[in-house]
Amino acid sequence: MTATLWLAVGLAIAGGIGLTLLTTAAFRFNRPTLAERIAPQMRGHTASGPTELQSLTTLGTLSTITAPIIQAGVDQLNKLNLGNTQLTSRLAQAGSRLNVADYRAQQLIMAVAAAALATVGCIWAAVNHTLHPVVGLIVVISASTVAFFARDNLLTGQINRRRTKILAEFPTIAELLALSVAAGDSARGALERVANTARGELAYEFNLVLADIRSGDTLVMALQACSDRLKLNPVERFITGLTVAHERGTPLATVLHAQATDVRELTKRELLEVAGKKEIGMLVPLIFGVMPLTVIFAVFPGLSLLNIGL
Repeated sequence: MTATLWLAVGLAIAGGIGLTLLTTAAFRFNRPTLAERIAPQMRGHTASGPTELQSLTTLGTLSTITAPIIQAGVDQLNKLNLGNTQLTSRLAQAGSRLNVADYRAQQLIMAVAAAALATVGCIWAAVNHTLHPVVGLIVVISASTVAFFARDNLLTGQINRRRTKILAEFPTIAELLALSVAAGDSARGALERVANTARGELAYEFNLVLADIRSGDTLVMALQACSDRLKLNPVERFITGLTVAHERGTPLATVLHAQATDVRELTKRELLEVAGKKEIGMLVPLIFGVMPLTVIFAVFPGLSLLNIGL
């Protein structure tokens, strides 16, 4: 088969897939369900959609145009049970405003984009060179799979960066809480003062704690929810000490000052560990770069003199 024929076959396959998707979307997603058909006949009917289903919220106009197809793909992914509960926890750790449906939609879009680019590359390679169809199929599948799981790596990096920021902000926030309580504020008042004056990831989490309290949760329940979201050992110990002091009536100022001191000591230990790792890292260019060059500069003149003498 010639290159032109390969190109024609590829374009025909792509066009057939596109027409099939459009036909499926037109006949399947525009048809009302049984619940939607009988809902107007029921007493107390409202036009609101089902609240238990997560909809796409972050794709804007693209979400409106391609929502049926993307939502169908998200539903198929949810049927595979890819760990939506764990994903919700990870999104909370990253401080992301996305829901599970938005995240799965981003994974699908990345996979489709990678597959499209790989298909274009394979067609170009088939036109200009010889490319076996099986190799092209493997390349397309591999590219889409890598792009699909690359979103998880991006989320992991976002979680790690946010944890680093929280640990850097935590000693200052703990000191501010201790000073506020020592000045006469209650635990909730200290949280409100710090959340309104401070900026950063931990202040954002305290705003979520205050929102939970205003919605009806107790202070202990809201702080425990914050601990479950962050899953950081220093923050968990701090929140545990705060909740125990609040439940048992222990003076909060003393407890918070002790907790702030522990946080400072923990920060010092972490800085010493980082400094030790940096020292080891600095030995690599010294041993493999500077010392060999020093030996060469010291030995090469002597070898030159020996060659001249010979």
